[in-house]
Amino acid sequence: MLVRGGTTSLGLTATVLAKMAGLGVMATTRNPDRVGMLRGNGADHVVIDNGQIATDVRKVWPGGADKVLELVGTTTLLDSLQATARHGTVAMVGMVGNKWSLDDFSPMAAIPTGVNLTTYAGGADDFMATPLQGFIDRIEAGEVVVPLGPVFHLDEIAEAHRVMEENLAGGKIVVLT
Repeated sequence: MLVRGGTTSLGLTATVLAKMAGLGVMATTRNPDRVGMLRGNGADHVVIDNGQIATDVRKVWPGGADKVLELVGTTTLLDSLQATARHGTVAMVGMVGNKWSLDDFSPMAAIPTGVNLTTYAGGADDFMATPLQGFIDRIEAGEVVVPLGPVFHLDEIAEAHRVMEENLAGGKIVVLT
């Protein structure tokens, strides 16, 4: 599984869950200083993301990634599709790339033959259908360590937002009231 946007809190959690399921995981980061954090979180391979990593993915997995979790969004989606194996799936579930649409999108040209593209917006019904309690049980048992970032007080919300925007958290940011 390729986790595009591996240093996001969702990317870090997805890596943990994928490893628990026995998958090989490649995670991406734009920051070379985060390689150790991603490996320590379970990533088997880490790629420095320059927006075009399909070639790097295929050096490790010549056929491409079977599953791609696209957290960056439209800025890397087309490249993620090229990094995906035939009959593989790209699930676009995040938009941290600060761009909300694709310019001049041509599905027939952009989506390789045999590659599936899906999205997940995380509505309430979808959330309630997740195996959340099992995940919580594993956290409580110490089987899963949730990567936490810095903790802020509510009066520090501007700083918390800056840390999030600059991708400096290294885990889930916590704000206390």
